[in-house]
Amino acid sequence: MAARKQSSINPRKQPEQDRSRATVDVIVDAAARILVKGGYKAFTTNRVAEKAGVSIGSLYQYFPNKEALLGELVRRHVGDIEKSIDEMEGLAKSAPLGELVRVGIEQNVRSHLVDPELHRVLSEEVPPLGKMDWEAEFAKRVAGRVRSAFAARRAELVVPDLDLAVYVVSRTVEAVIHNAVVERPQDLKSGLLAEEVTRMIVGYLTGKPPAATRKGRAAAG
Repeated sequence: MAARKQSSINPRKQPEQDRSRATVDVIVDAAARILVKGGYKAFTTNRVAEKAGVSIGSLYQYFPNKEALLGELVRRHVGDIEKSIDEMEGLAKSAPLGELVRVGIEQNVRSHLVDPELHRVLSEEVPPLGKMDWEAEFAKRVAGRVRSAFAARRAELVVPDLDLAVYVVSRTVEAVIHNAVVERPQDLKSGLLAEEVTRMIVGYLTGKPPAATRKGRAAAG
């Protein structure tokens, strides 16, 4: 199916007051619950408005159609993923590189396990949404933060091109974890997948495996 036009998948306006933000949160939460319970086929703006307890006019004030609602769900999901970098950045100057990478990956796993069924529906059932306004800024911001963390440990890295390494690591981690939510959820929950991805990334960055492993550690906390 062809990707949606960009103008149809972005919010109509951003809420500026606490009350408006609360209304948007209720609408987005209702959208997520409908997707989890009934899948994409059950997803309509009328059903979302009804479940959220708002008028369809109130919903359309913020989201012109269901694609814009889906885009907001995706945006919030990747926003949770960005939070996985916070702790990693805090460790950049003090912890061993293996621990730095491990923390970032385990936090990423946790964000994917917050609502795995919603993640599955968004990944498998929802048609391609096309390019969203916030994506380029998000990707640039995340790449910059990961690069800063790696640059703080530059002496430990064997990769010659730091920008390329950031691209390879970011794309690899996200692709593996994203697919594992559907294909290998048991390994995601047990921590085994985070362990293996850590081993792979540290080996790529340094030319050697992590100094210590913690197999079996539950990535879900």
